[in-house]
Amino acid sequence: MSRQRLNKHRLAVSAICGMIILAAPEPARSAKGIFDGVYTGKGLVKQGPSSACPSEENVSVTIKAEILKYTVGSRRRVVMGFFPRPDGSFSRVSVGSAGRAVVIQGRVVGDVLDADVTKAPCEFHLHLTKKHRAQ
Repeated sequence: MSRQRLNKHRLAVSAICGMIILAAPEPARSAKGIFDGVYTGKGLVKQGPSSACPSEENVSVTIKAEILKYTVGSRRRVVMGFFPRPDGSFSRVSVGSAGRAVVIQGRVVGDVLDADVTKAPCEFHLHLTKKHRAQ
């Protein structure tokens, strides 16, 4: 093959590869928004002193776009980024202004969010059900 034909062949192959890449959907974009909603239920204590860790609390998690808002009762709220893996699993750490960390690890499957939340000295398990889409 002559050098000129070889260069044309390379150019054609490059153009085809470029079109394939541009046509392929991005997994993150196709999954964006599918977890959006308000999930409510109970947080049950797994570990921690009873004087500091209530055995059960009302919890809600609101997911909208890439933001997760974790609310306990009506008094405590933590806002953090939400970047789930394709299977719905996620793990995030948020450090508040007082330097206290909240760690949340879980998974969303269908309309159910199961997660473990650690905020020293307490550790909770959440089993929440989606009530409606986030506004």
